Amino acid sequence: MTDFMFLLARQVEGPPGFIVGPIARLFGFVINALFNVVSTIGEANSLGFTIILMTIVFQLAMMPLTLKGQKSMVKMREIKPELDKIQEKYGKTKDPELMRKMNAEKQALMAKHGANPLSGCVPMLIQMPLFIGLAFIMRQAFLYITRLRDMYYELAEALIEIPGLVAGKLQELANPLISDRMQQNGEEIRQLLIQWGYTDYVPIESWRRAVGEVGEAIFLYCPEDLSRVLNRFSLENWETLYEYIHYDAIRESIQGMVAGLHQIEGFFGLHLVENSGLGWPGIIIPILTAVTMIISTWLMQQRTNDPNADDRTRMTQKMMLFVMPLMMGWFTINFPAGVGLFWITSQVFRGMMDIIWLKKDKIPIQLPFAKAKT
Repeated sequence: MTDFMFLLARQVEGPPGFIVGPIARLFGFVINALFNVVSTIGEANSLGFTIILMTIVFQLAMMPLTLKGQKSMVKMREIKPELDKIQEKYGKTKDPELMRKMNAEKQALMAKHGANPLSGCVPMLIQMPLFIGLAFIMRQAFLYITRLRDMYYELAEALIEIPGLVAGKLQELANPLISDRMQQNGEEIRQLLIQWGYTDYVPIESWRRAVGEVGEAIFLYCPEDLSRVLNRFSLENWETLYEYIHYDAIRESIQGMVAGLHQIEGFFGLHLVENSGLGWPGIIIPILTAVTMIISTWLMQQRTNDPNADDRTRMTQKMMLFVMPLMMGWFTINFPAGVGLFWITSQVFRGMMDIIWLKKDKIPIQLPFAKAKT
């Protein structure tokens, strides 16, 4: 029974994997520590402010690597004429030996000036697994933030004590949330059911029924496991459940506990643990993600673009200025809003740093698609 319940919990929670898992645990530790500080000021919007604070800490930690990458890209722009001369020296040769010599000369030139064409991509590559790790945390923040875990546990205990609710409407609302994960891990559950005594082939309908029976008997009566289900409840799920709590005092108590959770998990109308989606106000996240990334990329290009680049290269750079931000904005639609808030804060921070560096280096800011000054 214990193994089976653990497996059920995994279907609701979702395994993080050997790459995302360590990142999620590290991020979870940091988020919990920062949340404990932020929440001392007030719990309203505290998860959102925690994400913003964590993002700033992360960007400050990444600053040396980011600055090194940008300096390297500037160096690449400065030595481009010399790289072009090396290219002209060997022409369009396909001879392996000549190509080896050409590449060796280019590598020696870049090493001499401390330039690396890939260094600017390193910060972005580092952020992507963190992006995924944060997405896992946001979908079940209560597993990492002790205050949320305690609140979900208390809420689960209160619901369990309401006569007939778990075996009735709560079970009905929980089944689809459990089944979504079970469809992805059906073979593992099927094998476990076979070990339990189902010796014949167990079709999906059978183990769904078996899971439902076990869930009604034990799963949803365990506060730790019920917390995982409640974490995935939408606002509509809660409104439906309230209708089946017939005692006004108990219903108001449950509503107050849920409101407390949403007060922490919300951020000025956004529900950070739910996907941004295309509805209002979640659509703000993808829009701001794209806009802030366009501005941040544009500011970075002021330091790294080659003013002598040909029209084709310049147009490619301008197109990339919009393609990547629009793609990232689209991705955030299907990620929790908290992940989008992390990305938006990152782009705002980097944009502000770029403005400081541009002013320090006395580099004029040129609008996109403007004709380069010669």
